[in-house]
Amino acid sequence: MIVAGLVPGSSASADEPVSTGSAKAGKTSQQLVQLRSMGRANLGALARQAARSSSTSPGASANPRYEIPDPKRPNAAPDNRVTPARVPHADGGKTFVSGRFPNSLPFESLTAVDSRYAFDGNQFSGEPPDQALCVGNGFVMASVNQAIAVYDRQGAQLAPTVAINEFFDIAPVINRERERPTFGNFAFDPVCLYDQQVDRWFYVVTNLEQDEFTGNFTGDSDLFIAVSASGDPLGEYAFYGIDTTNGDATDRGCPCFDDFPHIGTDANGFYISANRFSIFNRPFNGAQIHAISKRGLAANAADASAPLPPLVSINAGPIDGDPSFTVQPATVPPGGQFAPDREYFLSTTDFDTVRESKIGIWALSNTDSLDSDSPQLRLTRNTVNSLTYALEPDTEQKKGRHPLGELVGEPLNALDSQSDMTEIKFAKGRLWAAISTAVGRGDSRRIGLLWMQVRPSFNDGRVDGTMLRQGYVKIPTNSLLYPTAGINAEGQGNIVVSVAGPKIYPSVGYLRFNLRGAGGPVRVPEFGQRPDDGFTCYAAFVGSRDRGCRWGDYSAAVADERGNIWMASEWIDEGPRIPFANWSTLIIRHNPAG
Repeated sequence: MIVAGLVPGSSASADEPVSTGSAKAGKTSQQLVQLRSMGRANLGALARQAARSSSTSPGASANPRYEIPDPKRPNAAPDNRVTPARVPHADGGKTFVSGRFPNSLPFESLTAVDSRYAFDGNQFSGEPPDQALCVGNGFVMASVNQAIAVYDRQGAQLAPTVAINEFFDIAPVINRERERPTFGNFAFDPVCLYDQQVDRWFYVVTNLEQDEFTGNFTGDSDLFIAVSASGDPLGEYAFYGIDTTNGDATDRGCPCFDDFPHIGTDANGFYISANRFSIFNRPFNGAQIHAISKRGLAANAADASAPLPPLVSINAGPIDGDPSFTVQPATVPPGGQFAPDREYFLSTTDFDTVRESKIGIWALSNTDSLDSDSPQLRLTRNTVNSLTYALEPDTEQKKGRHPLGELVGEPLNALDSQSDMTEIKFAKGRLWAAISTAVGRGDSRRIGLLWMQVRPSFNDGRVDGTMLRQGYVKIPTNSLLYPTAGINAEGQGNIVVSVAGPKIYPSVGYLRFNLRGAGGPVRVPEFGQRPDDGFTCYAAFVGSRDRGCRWGDYSAAVADERGNIWMASEWIDEGPRIPFANWSTLIIRHNPAG
């Protein structure tokens, strides 16, 4: 994900119905975009094939040129904002870290080693991992940059790890099998979702094309979508592509790409929301929303002769006078009730500010028309008052061995963070969410979280919302990074976070979240053992220490059909590492009713 150097995009009226055709000044535009078919593959068969060839994988190189990927936007200006002097004090008592809930199961998932050595070792050393997680039918799918794995309910991995590029049958991001390495597709930011209604697994990544010999970005970009042909995540998938290179009539500075995709479903559609950037120039064009019939995708994935459904693409327009950014689509837990013919979204409104007391609420209506040949959708947006949230400081790390930093003569660096809206859930007529915020006073400033429950409403074709409950969570001395809420159909769940600071190595924690609100203590089932010591931490590799170590980008949390909450986030264990990264990911299953 990219947050620096953003330039406001084109404007749009807050309650303008989207219209098919070219955009007009001041209006949000609906475009019909060609969804292209990209073939098929069986994930289980690929995994078995990967296992047979893994013994020949080359070792990790010490040459940064062939280990560290280029920035996605090398022209991005730094984010010069600083944490304000006045931030929420977050009164209400201290929430302490303690051990795990007794009815939970933690297990280690994908690591930097797993990702680097997938696809016969034809991978970069990526950081951060960017966690994806989806659950259903007794299976758990997890993904990071740039690998995929499938587990059972007890945490046993059911097939060897597969690379993202390997899955989509595209050229490896770097091909080390030649005397001089060559470059292929740079696919990143994975997200996944299991939809119980159509019994399908959905998986999405952003793709940037690289020049074969230089590794420079060519300007061509896509969103890649995988849809399973059945309820088996290790079975067959159909692949689809959305060409995002030229943007649409509302966009400036293209070639463009859709960064940081997130996905959701309602009763009718499958939705992708992403942040549209220029690749080589400065403009940021705001959030872009793509809508497709989920029944149409499911039918074509099962039978290639079925027609491809139409795809509607909409520039989300501004919110509260700024470009929309990270507009999160809602997902509905198994057994939950969908909103009638509409999909809800939430976003923060702090695009170019350091302190805000409102959030954005969005509705895409008439979604039942997605099953027709000519969908007619309407996007409306509004703001809802909230408690204050403020730009977070970087998180000081607990002192410890950091061999990569020591090698280049640099001290341990802090962890970065950001207050984007994270995954949201729609359950019990509420939108459930959490965002990061600075909390505390003076030298005790750190990162806590603001949780919220919003009741959306839709009257006379316009969206609105009421803040039902909200509050802060903080812990002494240390920080809570990248919170994500997971809620089941009964309104019971958890918020998962990374826990880190001067007293705790980066760990994964979680707390209860239900109809009464969020409450502690924060539980940490396995404490981290070392500081983050990856290449993004050090000026020797990325040119500056100002941003801090790239941490997380996002966590994930989702309910299964039994009401369990599955959570995943980044931590630092004591296992093997690669020269340029030492992150790992942890998955936790918890029964909130227990």
